[in-house]
Amino acid sequence: MPISPLTAALDMLGRDSRLGTNASETVSYLMDLLYYGEFDILEQVSSGEAYERVNLIGTKGHEGHDEPLWLIGLFNSSADPAPSRWASLDGKAFSPRVDTAAGVIRGLGANAKLDVVLKILAASRFRLEELVRPVYIAAVSGEEAVGSGVRSLLASGPTPRGVALVGAPTNLELWADHPGCVTLRLELTRRLRHRRMPPSRGFFEVEVDGRSAHAQLGRGLGDDAIAAGLAVLSRLRAHGELRLLELEAGESANRVAGRCRMRIATSFDEMPDLGPGVVSRPIEDGAALPFPVGNLFKAWLRARDAGVAAIRERLGIPRNARGARPAVPVWTGHLKTHRNAVEGHLTFWTGPGVGVQEVCEGFAAAVQNALVGVEEVEVDIVVLQDRPPLAASEDDGPLRDLAKSAMRAAGLVPTVAAGTLTSDAGLLRAAGVPSLVFGPGRGAGDLYRDDESIPLAHIDAAYRFYVALIERWCTRRG
Repeated sequence: MPISPLTAALDMLGRDSRLGTNASETVSYLMDLLYYGEFDILEQVSSGEAYERVNLIGTKGHEGHDEPLWLIGLFNSSADPAPSRWASLDGKAFSPRVDTAAGVIRGLGANAKLDVVLKILAASRFRLEELVRPVYIAAVSGEEAVGSGVRSLLASGPTPRGVALVGAPTNLELWADHPGCVTLRLELTRRLRHRRMPPSRGFFEVEVDGRSAHAQLGRGLGDDAIAAGLAVLSRLRAHGELRLLELEAGESANRVAGRCRMRIATSFDEMPDLGPGVVSRPIEDGAALPFPVGNLFKAWLRARDAGVAAIRERLGIPRNARGARPAVPVWTGHLKTHRNAVEGHLTFWTGPGVGVQEVCEGFAAAVQNALVGVEEVEVDIVVLQDRPPLAASEDDGPLRDLAKSAMRAAGLVPTVAAGTLTSDAGLLRAAGVPSLVFGPGRGAGDLYRDDESIPLAHIDAAYRFYVALIERWCTRRG
């Protein structure tokens, strides 16, 4: 092993563009680990509707008819949490460090990025001649909110073989079930026409603070800035006339929005007291301002609500295993106005047997019906990502049994469970690869927070587990 798991974890977290390093350094560091681990390396780049994705595939072992072990992990950080105080990091924004007193390692992306490093280090312990089955490491860009490179990985070559263990913060449990998800972008565009700014007395910028968290835990951990921003608009309308000029809120479709920023024109000169967490300031004279989008924004909300109401009961959530049933079936995590458009991103969590086409068609039909009579508005609905649900299968039996044996060898209780985070395991299983989910990290409660962390004990335990699993699947000692 060229480097200790803890040292590698800190090195990985330190390679973040928000720390002043080039974004490519994360990929370069992973390639170095693969090189020193004697892997053959393939770098794959693909462009999607909204994101560019990079995959690093490291292969080790003799190619043949034997089924490989795929160890798959993500290496992207998510958007910044809000607020971003990072008090637990002594004011060093995003800087990773070991918090011995709390028994954790802190840093942005800890619950995703560290897992793939541990997999590489575990596989690096084995010499090529020891392997009777190959081990493949796939470090794929993306995270739960934006999809990953697994689809391009599956599309780039022959039908994959073997078995797969997909990374996610499962609290060191083995997941055989989780829901699926479909993320849509709903955009309404108003055809260009001549407009004038209506007369107004006041022009203000309004900032509403929330607290970001995973949408499935938002009621307990997060404060939704989108909901708070809409409530602010309602209070202001009760105070006088108001025109919405601009709004931007939220970071991604699976998160409780941490911030909302608005520009408004009003019939009053002074803003009323809007309570804690809301700051308003006059817009300077001479500032360039967009035309009002209030009517278009109301149409977007009406269309969104109609679409959600039409599809909510068709998402199949009760078909998930009990532990895999999401508390929140639908979430709007991002809203943004443009000069003549309003767009928002929504995530729908799904159960077995519910496909992306069913979700899209039901949602789109209801949206169109809600906009009947609204003139000069065009509707665009785009699928940003979809992940099939994962449901326990007899095909996973051999992998599940070996994984439980590896957990015992690593000193873990061999727990097979279910969770509400989504992964790409369902995609792999649909492609014929038996797949399960496992990883360090306590779960969704630590995601998208300004004190994101992972227990130090998870680093060593996950590393030992991956070593034991590779030994059992890929060597004669297993």
